[in-house]
Amino acid sequence: MVNVNRGANGNDSSTNGGSSGQGQSQDFPPVHYLHELPQADEERLEKIFNKLDRDGNGRIDIHDLSSALKEFGLSHQYAEVFLKQSDQTQSGDVGLAEFIHYVREHEKNLRLQFTHLDKNRDGKVDLEELITAFKELGIDMDRHEAAKLLKRMDKDGSLNISFDEWRDFLLLAPSSDIHELVKYWRHSTYLDIGEDLNVPDDFTQSEMQ
Repeated sequence: MVNVNRGANGNDSSTNGGSSGQGQSQDFPPVHYLHELPQADEERLEKIFNKLDRDGNGRIDIHDLSSALKEFGLSHQYAEVFLKQSDQTQSGDVGLAEFIHYVREHEKNLRLQFTHLDKNRDGKVDLEELITAFKELGIDMDRHEAAKLLKRMDKDGSLNISFDEWRDFLLLAPSSDIHELVKYWRHSTYLDIGEDLNVPDDFTQSEMQ
């Protein structure tokens, strides 16, 4: 597999003397794009990227993603879709700049969906808001399942979901469409890409398939 736009130091570069062999201009932002981010966001996204880069070669490919998502109870298809959408150079893998560019856009859309769920605009989504939103969206889900989904995403045990919890859980979701997000939410066991894998004790074996 050819890693385009990767210099000798392993970093992405859009000016690497035509190393792709195609002479094509690149669509994704160069590495200096990272320095336009708040430091906390840069550190957070680099940490996530490094966690997904299983072989440590500075690129994320289908094997890296599949391995990571398998631990989170998600199928190979999610890795394929994520890679297809984030791989702007169509090189078969994703560098740090591509990853951050894609994830930042995805997070903007996640923010929009979260705002729609947060009916009272307090910056959190509780069970009643979740149930109301599902009903408005025509999503068939009873109160028991809605409570389990909330608990699955609620890392701090506050009985509601903050945007950070929403964002971290859905970071690798292949779509920001709310129906697809709920499908991904239902399929995942416990997805907190920013921390170590931690499956809640009340999960049954069937839920983890």
